[in-house]
Amino acid sequence: MMIMKKYIDNKKNVFLAFNRKLHTRIGMGILVFLILVVFLFGFYGWNLTPSDFGNKDLHVYKVVYGSSLRDIGQSLAKNHFIRNKLVFEIYVRLNPRNRMTKAGYYRISPGMSVPDIVRELRRGTAQSVRVTIPEGLDNLEMVDLLARKGLVNRTSLLNQLHDQNLLSNLIGHEEGISGTEGYLFPDTYNFELNSTVEKQIIQKMFLRFQEVFQKNFSQVSPDKRREIVIIASLVEKEAKKPEERPIIAGIFYNRLKLGYPLQSCATVEYSLGKHKERLYYKDLQVNSPYNTYLHQGLPPGPIANPGLASLKAAVFPAQVNYLYFVARPNGTHAFSTTYQQHLNAQRRIEKMSKQGT
Repeated sequence: MMIMKKYIDNKKNVFLAFNRKLHTRIGMGILVFLILVVFLFGFYGWNLTPSDFGNKDLHVYKVVYGSSLRDIGQSLAKNHFIRNKLVFEIYVRLNPRNRMTKAGYYRISPGMSVPDIVRELRRGTAQSVRVTIPEGLDNLEMVDLLARKGLVNRTSLLNQLHDQNLLSNLIGHEEGISGTEGYLFPDTYNFELNSTVEKQIIQKMFLRFQEVFQKNFSQVSPDKRREIVIIASLVEKEAKKPEERPIIAGIFYNRLKLGYPLQSCATVEYSLGKHKERLYYKDLQVNSPYNTYLHQGLPPGPIANPGLASLKAAVFPAQVNYLYFVARPNGTHAFSTTYQQHLNAQRRIEKMSKQGT
């Protein structure tokens, strides 16, 4: 009996040991499986996130007719819009509510997640975009506006603005014109959404400037056009009230005739590369050929893209004796003939500003 009991106990212990090992292996297997599931879900989720967080630059992306889902995934990954082409394909196949996309042009960004990109490709986009360019923007401000609207890639448009071949084809040998600043006419445009949209924008806006200038100012000789556009750009930046544009233009011409520096605050801001509510003495010393406090005569080129009203003011300035102007808080200006009158006007305006009137 003792031998039989011992035998049974041994068998029982072996079974229990085997059972413990089996449970341990099953537990380890479940743990490994759970880790693998977590890893796969993490990998999948991570690859759905934007490939470049914070990058909001939109690019025009072309889907070629007949492209398969795999072709699109490879292209998006190659151009760094997505992290992983396989995850992209899986996401689309798991969400098959609509067809993938139609051939055409789309605006997408590396800062968009895979769901956002898929939503854009499925939604489709218009083949043209209507945009209004306000008067008085300089080229950098215009580029930022178009980039915010998702029409262009900021870097690409800046590169096009400095493309000497494009500038040469557009401008040719026109007197004194060395760049597009001042010659991209502010207006409402329809731009075709395609891979050459940046070049199209520059061409359309420059040709529109030529059209408007020739229609309204055919009497202006080519050698005077540069001066007109520069003066108009200064007026555009300085004048806030339409009725003051011809007066301010007249003041600039008066100062040029007398050999006075133009002393336009707008040229200082252009030199600084930013708008400031108040300029200080150190700002007026900024080392730039555009700083008309330091240099007499016209700046090297326009400081903004003027509209028709400012161009008219530059061509037909008011015949005034004023030599100075200072801005009031309400946007109008006080005009003066002598420097002492100008100083008095400055003091009055400063006093009014402090009193809040």
